[in-house]
Amino acid sequence: MSPAPLLNVARYVLPHTLAEDCCEALRARGREGDELFIALSGVVGEEGDVRFRRALVPAQTCHHTPEGLLVTIPGEAIFRVSRDCHEHGEILAGQIHAHPTDAYHSGADDALALVRLPGSLSIVVPQFASGPVRARRWSVHRRDAETRWRPLPREMTLEVT
Repeated sequence: MSPAPLLNVARYVLPHTLAEDCCEALRARGREGDELFIALSGVVGEEGDVRFRRALVPAQTCHHTPEGLLVTIPGEAIFRVSRDCHEHGEILAGQIHAHPTDAYHSGADDALALVRLPGSLSIVVPQFASGPVRARRWSVHRRDAETRWRPLPREMTLEVT
């Protein structure tokens, strides 16, 4: 596998049932006033797209600070998620979490990202994922080759199918 297997991907496919399962977990944690980070594993398809297959929840702690919520994930927990993906022939291609208010990629989201692979996605859902699954309400960012998080370019798509 290429060291940057996601850099040429322009289409990401998230099954609706997987999106709904993630949002339900985000809602449940949000009812407790906490954020939750969920890893999304997947494969690069024959058409050069990413097909998300599974949601994995690493051990994590949500901190309540004067500036807001902050989630930390120990390195060992990230290693376990990465190893699990490898054992299933998948890559750690995305993450999803919810904010209590608006959907945006915060500085903490940039610095403490669960996924680090260039080309991976970071999805932020507003209002602790309340209401039905609607991807158009989400903030979707992609990690570029220089390892910066940028809004998903218009020529790229995240499809919830």
